[in-house]
Amino acid sequence: MSIARLVSPSWAVAAGLCIVLLAAAPRALASDASGSPLRAYLSAKRAAIQALQAQDAAPTALHGKVVAESRSGVRRLRLGPTGEYQSISDSGRDYAGYDLGAGSWDSLVGTLASAVADEYIVQAAAQNVPIDALDVVFTSVPERKSETLAYPNNLSYVAYIDSPADAAQLESLRQAVHAQSAAIDLVTRPQQVGHAEVRYTRSPAQREAGLPPGLRDFITEEKRPAVLGKRAQAADRTAPPRALVARAHVEPHTGLRRVFLGEDGDHQQLHDSAPDLLGYGLAPTVEEHLLGVTATCLTHIFEVQAATRNVLLDTLELTVDGELGPRFGANVSTPARFRNLRYTATIASPASAQDIDALRQAVEATCPLYNLVKDAQTLDGSIVRGAFVHTPR
Repeated sequence: MSIARLVSPSWAVAAGLCIVLLAAAPRALASDASGSPLRAYLSAKRAAIQALQAQDAAPTALHGKVVAESRSGVRRLRLGPTGEYQSISDSGRDYAGYDLGAGSWDSLVGTLASAVADEYIVQAAAQNVPIDALDVVFTSVPERKSETLAYPNNLSYVAYIDSPADAAQLESLRQAVHAQSAAIDLVTRPQQVGHAEVRYTRSPAQREAGLPPGLRDFITEEKRPAVLGKRAQAADRTAPPRALVARAHVEPHTGLRRVFLGEDGDHQQLHDSAPDLLGYGLAPTVEEHLLGVTATCLTHIFEVQAATRNVLLDTLELTVDGELGPRFGANVSTPARFRNLRYTATIASPASAQDIDALRQAVEATCPLYNLVKDAQTLDGSIVRGAFVHTPR
């Protein structure tokens, strides 16, 4: 989402603090002898990694919560232990949305771009590879897997690296990124993901008179007509799939990643590092956001399938939980990996328990990102030497 269109106070404060930090960072973290702020940041990151290597480490618990917001159906994602980081996932107007935030597919590509950029920074610090500028452009061409399932596929990125390192050093860096990245592992190796646990409450068939329109009205009056219209469009296989693209830019003084989604960058994301890797607490880590994006997708498909099957919903909440192994530590001998991924859906509906279970099954069979994580994808990456140059459309 663009800074001008941020809807969450938490993200607005984060953006303001980011500007303050960027202004103060040249004084707080002086450039090294080369005059490069990013090289100075990498030096500090290397010291932080060395400190972590001297102590035992434990997995990090990850948690995200998504709420389908009443009459609008917008998916609000809360991340962090207290839900301090918030973002909005929405559809376009052709799918009963308001385009208030990026959709799940675009957000996935954005989080992967940021995750790859973060791993390049971490591995460059660990290997002492000098970098002066880094941008990662990530692309995906969606692919239909069956009549009822399609999702982002054909994953690839280009890392634009301004660096005096030689070709062998950069290739060694690229290989380390692919070997160590938890995000790359998440999408390229089949993950063990169980069925979503459903916590179901039977709500009255008729809502109380005088209550404002709610989620059931959104599903019946807006989402259902849009879904039926999309189904008719899906029958036309001649239209080429829309390519997905995102660019992650590494801020040189702070290591924060600002992510521009889509060709025009209308929506933006901000990601920070973990506290023990020089994070400022301004934004979520990319790993927790990556899991959160899968939950926004599941929430949306619950709406879609409810509209398709004419199942009324009064409340819909999804939580995702998991663990991330530590990157560094005296007791760490393997790369960080996601594990113990689990989803919980909390639903209030006048439909029967049998209808809700059938709804869950339909959601899991057709949810793009739920199935993307369960399947194995291919991911290609390359390096272009030199700073990224943005060409306005």
